[in-house]
Amino acid sequence: MKTARRTYAQPQGPLHEVAATWVVREDEGRLGADGRAALEAWLAEAPRHRRAYADARQACDAAARHAADPQMMALRAAALTAGPDTRTPVWRMAAAIVGGVLLLGSASATVTAIQAPATSRIGAVAARLAPGLPPSAALYRTAVGERSTVVLPDGSVATLNTDSVLKVAYSGTERGVRLLRGQALFEVAKNKRIPFQVYAADQRVTAVGTVFDVRLQGERVKVALVEGVVKVAPVAGAAGRPAQQVTMTAGEVLDAPPASAMVVRTADTGRATSWREGVVVFDDAPLAEAVAEMNRYTTHPVRLADGDIGALRVSGVFRTGDPERFAQTMAEVFPIEVEHGFTGSAELRLASR
Repeated sequence: MKTARRTYAQPQGPLHEVAATWVVREDEGRLGADGRAALEAWLAEAPRHRRAYADARQACDAAARHAADPQMMALRAAALTAGPDTRTPVWRMAAAIVGGVLLLGSASATVTAIQAPATSRIGAVAARLAPGLPPSAALYRTAVGERSTVVLPDGSVATLNTDSVLKVAYSGTERGVRLLRGQALFEVAKNKRIPFQVYAADQRVTAVGTVFDVRLQGERVKVALVEGVVKVAPVAGAAGRPAQQVTMTAGEVLDAPPASAMVVRTADTGRATSWREGVVVFDDAPLAEAVAEMNRYTTHPVRLADGDIGALRVSGVFRTGDPERFAQTMAEVFPIEVEHGFTGSAELRLASR
């Protein structure tokens, strides 16, 4: 059996607390050669040491994979809000984490006792549930031109469009998410007891089980309802918003400009959600508007060198992420030509006569 050098400070305390501390030190790269030898010696002392270490490792690894689960969020919140002098045994937190991991996916799964950490070491374990984020939150984002599908803690699915940011913060009273930037389509799992609510700017969209798209343009909010029913209303205390609540049915789109009343109309919601298939659809849209929409999906935006051509009307289906092809198509349809600036981006201008 290997003998660790006495200079290394071995963890002290109950078995599960010691195991959790070893895992934290190992993941943070703080073991070194002496620490590694000490860990191996501790593991070799007894089978129960190896089992405790395996439990702690399982908890950390599985919790990291399920960072958005409400149980994991609650565990992490307890860890981060507890003071360094709190003396609740660490092994209880480790046991709660393991219990939460094993119960994930069960409709009736609950963690009945969430314990605060005894030291900052177990706080580090809990912080791995969603590193760098506020308590009870998970953050998802997409880059320009990227789409991403996320399964939320309750089984609902959120598909993020290009350059979007979504914050998840479920609680016991609501399945809440906040769209901080961009656009997302939500396929909501049914749960009449706990409402699913999307916050965008100062508007709140409430659904039970439905499919809808939310887009944020500055402070302007747009909602397209594909299936089911949703209610849209300003959040309490929203400044400058009319006291208005709208109930939408499938096939309707809603426009909520800042400081103005919401407007609902019947429209082709498939067009509003066509981005999921990697295309955008225009129906007699101004060229300036079409260019702005295409530019959402690329880091090499198309530019209008002549402002007058922005009023030309565009109809058609275009692949996202291919601004060059879009520009060439415009040159084939209209009396304009394509040039390339020093950045390589396409510039549209009136054709020379």
